[in-house]
Amino acid sequence: MAHDHPLTSVLGDGIVQIRLPMAGNPMRYVNGYLLEDDDGFTLVDCGWKADDVLEALNAGLREHGHTLADVRRLLITHVHFDHYGLAGTLMRAGVPMLAMHPKDWEAAQMHLTDPAAFDREADAWIARNGFSFEGEIEDELHHHRTELTKPTHLLEDGARVGRLGAMWTPGHTPGHLCFVDKVTGKILTGDHVLDPVTPHVGVWRDHRGDPLGAYERSLHAVAACGATGALPAHGEPFADVAGRVDELLAHHRHRERQILAALEVEPTSATGVARALPWRRRGDPFDRLPDMHRQFAVAETIAHLEHLRARGLVHREMDVTPIRYSVVEVPDRV
Repeated sequence: MAHDHPLTSVLGDGIVQIRLPMAGNPMRYVNGYLLEDDDGFTLVDCGWKADDVLEALNAGLREHGHTLADVRRLLITHVHFDHYGLAGTLMRAGVPMLAMHPKDWEAAQMHLTDPAAFDREADAWIARNGFSFEGEIEDELHHHRTELTKPTHLLEDGARVGRLGAMWTPGHTPGHLCFVDKVTGKILTGDHVLDPVTPHVGVWRDHRGDPLGAYERSLHAVAACGATGALPAHGEPFADVAGRVDELLAHHRHRERQILAALEVEPTSATGVARALPWRRRGDPFDRLPDMHRQFAVAETIAHLEHLRARGLVHREMDVTPIRYSVVEVPDRV
């Protein structure tokens, strides 16, 4: 299993954490959470579509005397392949309910109806922002590890599903959901609040608005909900939800100062800004990142620039190639 972690952990109050493998990925595993309810079990997130994931899920259920037949509901925090990919397999195996936010069902249809076209559009947008590359990026998005599976239920903000209450937390995806457990007061945070990882918020196509602004507003909402602890989709549970939110918000403020400082030197593209920033927790230079990670870095930088633009701090010129950003005023209030 995931090196120093067992396959499952009993978290008390009818909650079991099942670590589903992510072979070849530095994240190592994604957590599925099994929650006991009055009429059976709810599974939150299910891993990507692969035999070893299905085997781990079945083994995790068996460890606690259950089978897939006991799972009445599959709730998806968001439709990224490592959270949603196995959903079709589980529905075919007889899980009767699949639920997610309507905006992420829209996103799933956009991403997975024609994955190659979706990738081409994203590549073209990142190229307009100054970063392109020769040849093909290795298929790290793993479209083959997911499939388009229609939900039986769409969950809006505030919906109740057994012991869980849905909280709409857009940013990482447009329809990301956290789930608050009314039994324990803990919050299942998906990829919205992770520790020590900073969740990715990027702009991968034009007209995406201000996802980082939505993410920060969602962070404030999670901090204010009074949760007694976090059950994240990656990594291990932690207690201080509000404290971790403060750290994430401080990280984004620091990033803004770095970006504005880069733009003070000269107007430039999102890629030009990204080249001036340190990346990953160890502070790697942009050019040391693999091509795929550089694309993600540019998408994140665009999200920051668009959030600054929404607040009137930077200006965007769309009629030049690449798209160029400049400072509107001295950022003495960031």
